Amino acid sequence: MTVVAGVLRVFLLALCVVAVAGLWAERWWVAELLVSLRVQQVCVLVPVLLLSMVARMSRWWRLCAVLLLCWHLWWLRTAWRAEGPSADLTLPAERLTVCVANVQADNPDVASVVGSLRACDADVIAVLELTRALRIRLSGEFAESHPYFLWEEREPGHFGIGLLSRLPIRSSAIVNYRLPSVPSIEAELELPGGGVVQLIATHPRPPMDAWQHRMRNEHLGVLGDRVAELRGAGGLPVIVVGDLNVTPWSPTYGRFQERGGLWSATAGGGLEPTWYQRPGFLYGLVLDHVLHTDGVRCAGRRILSGNGSDHRPVLTEFQIE
Repeated sequence: MTVVAGVLRVFLLALCVVAVAGLWAERWWVAELLVSLRVQQVCVLVPVLLLSMVARMSRWWRLCAVLLLCWHLWWLRTAWRAEGPSADLTLPAERLTVCVANVQADNPDVASVVGSLRACDADVIAVLELTRALRIRLSGEFAESHPYFLWEEREPGHFGIGLLSRLPIRSSAIVNYRLPSVPSIEAELELPGGGVVQLIATHPRPPMDAWQHRMRNEHLGVLGDRVAELRGAGGLPVIVVGDLNVTPWSPTYGRFQERGGLWSATAGGGLEPTWYQRPGFLYGLVLDHVLHTDGVRCAGRRILSGNGSDHRPVLTEFQIE
C-alpha cells in the first residue's frame, strides 16, 4: 500500500501543477492545451480518488483530489447548462438548419464527405479545410440543391473555406480577421418568409505554439468585435459557425462570447466530442462550435457520424424570431 500511495501522491501533485498552469491559458499556449484536456484530467482524477480511499491515504490528499475534481467540473458545467432563450416550436417563426463540417484537407474519403453533407439536408453547409479538388466535386454534386455558394480555396487546404446554401445569399464577403492566409466568410441569407440572417463561417489557427496561440486569440477577439458591430449596426441576428480550435471551458472561449454577445448552441448538449473522432485519443475534444446572438433560438443540435475526417460535422436547427 505504501508504494501505491506514493504513486498516487505523484499523480495528484502533477494534476495540481497542471490545474494551476491552466490559469495562464489566455497567455501561454501550453496552458491552453492543458485546459483543453479538462475531461481527460477528470478521467484520471476519478480513479486516483477511488484508489486513494482504498490505500487509506491521508484525508488531506483525498481532499486535494476532491477539490481538483470540483474545480474541473465547475468549468465543465456548461456542458449540461443550456444558454440563451429556449426555442418555442409553437410560434410561427422561420426555421433554418446549418451544418458545419471540417472535412480535413487530406481526407481521402471524398465519397463519405459528399454523402454525409447530402444526408444532413441542411439549408446552409459550411465546409472547412476545403481543397480545390473537393470544391470541384461539391460544385457538381450540390449544383441543384444548393445553387448559392461562396468559396475561398487554399492549397494545401487546411484553411480553405466554403459555403453552400439553398437560400439566396443577399450579400457576401471573404474576410480576414487576423491573417490573409486564414479566410472567413460573411454572408447575409434571405429566409423564405422575407427575413434576413447574418452567417459567419470561420476557422482560426490551432494554438500549437506561442505564435499560433496569439493569432488564434487575436482572430477570436477581432471576430467578437465584428459580431458586436453587426449587432449594433444592422440589428440582424448573427450566427457564427466553425472549428474555433478552442474548447468551451477555456477562458478564451468565454471572453470571445462576452465580446460578441453570443449564446452557445454547444452549451447544454453534453460532453460528446467533435474531435478526435477516431480511436486512440481518450474521449476527444469539443472544438467545432455554433453560436448565435439574440433574435435566434437554438431548436436542436446534433453531432453527426464521421466521414473520414478527424472532425465530426455539427448540425443545428434554429428558430429565427
